[in-house]
Amino acid sequence: MEYWRSSVLAAALLTTAASAFPDRLSAQVIGGRVTDDRTMKPAVDYVVRLVQMSDTGLVALDETTTDATGQFTVVAPSAGSYVLSFGKTAPRVHRVPVEIEAGVAPTPKDFPLPIQRESDTRPYVDVDVDAASLFPKGGRGPAFPNAQRLAGARGSVFAMFVVDTTGRPEKNSVRLFAGTHADFVRSVEQWLTVGNFRVSHVGNVPVRRQVCLAFAFQVDTDPREARRLPKPDVPPAGLASSSRALCSRALEGAGMITVSAQR
Repeated sequence: MEYWRSSVLAAALLTTAASAFPDRLSAQVIGGRVTDDRTMKPAVDYVVRLVQMSDTGLVALDETTTDATGQFTVVAPSAGSYVLSFGKTAPRVHRVPVEIEAGVAPTPKDFPLPIQRESDTRPYVDVDVDAASLFPKGGRGPAFPNAQRLAGARGSVFAMFVVDTTGRPEKNSVRLFAGTHADFVRSVEQWLTVGNFRVSHVGNVPVRRQVCLAFAFQVDTDPREARRLPKPDVPPAGLASSSRALCSRALEGAGMITVSAQR
């Protein structure tokens, strides 16, 4: 009975929201109810944001907060693929993909989330922040080890760490793996001790961010021949699926850092 009342209320909210936008299709109005997945109590004043992925990251399209019953409605500009992000004070790691078909009104849904287990200190990842790009400040990457330069070696290193709200890597979070040479690993490790990065934001709030960087080392034997550095493979051992996905995305964007030297 309680669920029936919630569904009826959600449908009524959808109708009200649709009437507030007479120039838009009702299919563009998304609504539902947010609850705690353990207690099933409504999440009151919970932030809900409708976002869409672009070439530069997630773009916020609409934002609201849940009411006293956990209900919410947001409006999409058109049919398409979107993501609903949820959070206590700002949309965080809870993301649900939604598909909107032209002329078809989405059915209100319940969104049970681990609210009691949510950590406000958990770092964000690239798909959570307003801009996905992460640029090291200063423009200089790790040093190319002299012994490996003379040997004409090439190799790669992956680095996973948390960037704090000042742009510095958190020392205890640094994890280096898949290093093909110990010298390359040490070079990246030393670079991270003095590294400084662009601070990530959600809205206007600076946030901690979990990042993965891939470093490719290569010696150019002939400076007249421009050679494209091969991308390292994401190693399967010891990585959770979410970490593998993060490192895979790094290889396709600003997380790929090439380090070259002349022999």
